[in-house]
Amino acid sequence: MSQLREFAQHSEEFEKLHVRVVGISVDPQEDAHKVWDKQTNRKFTILSDPGAVVIAKYGLLHAKGAGDSDIAIRTTLYIGPDGKERWRRVSDTVPDIPKASEVLARLADAK
Repeated sequence: MSQLREFAQHSEEFEKLHVRVVGISVDPQEDAHKVWDKQTNRKFTILSDPGAVVIAKYGLLHAKGAGDSDIAIRTTLYIGPDGKERWRRVSDTVPDIPKASEVLARLADAK
């Protein structure tokens, strides 16, 4: 959850690059809303995808990752204004998730 707070703290920098940050989770809508409210301070969108439909379309579904539930693979993904994927980084562990500053640098280079 600290990664979400960090990205929220840098929301103005993302906005300056005309980048919209969106989190997608397999969690139910009520849980996603709590995260949006408490962790991100409503600075970016958290989408609830409990059926993992969108997550699976991006090839980011980890089947049976938590007990009997499917989970999303931790991934930072940049989709350009044309709707095409420009880059992705899959993180095996929470500490491997890129910091907001690293993502901002990659975005600046991609523009």
